[in-house]
Amino acid sequence: MPKKQLIGYCGVDSGQILLTDPCYLKDFVNDEYTHDTNKLDYSYSGACQASQLKAGGGQLTNKRGIDVAICVESGCGDGKYPVYVELDKDGRVKRAIIEF
Repeated sequence: MPKKQLIGYCGVDSGQILLTDPCYLKDFVNDEYTHDTNKLDYSYSGACQASQLKAGGGQLTNKRGIDVAICVESGCGDGKYPVYVELDKDGRVKRAIIEF
């Protein structure tokens, strides 16, 4: 079993965390939260809605219809959470783990 290695910490101030490729950040809409639970777009409001789903998170899609992010509730609210990786036998990242 690969050994977990601590690579840093993620700060959380909205009770959720967004997993995305930085190349898509230009598409992110920094809007106000709305209660439209049918719209999981790539925005702050969409992230809030996704993190409130029964599953604890969900897929966000940009305006071009591309799935670009996952938003997950932290489960423990705001804070600073450790992020670990597990490497494969060739030293490549096999798994990333955020411990809330």
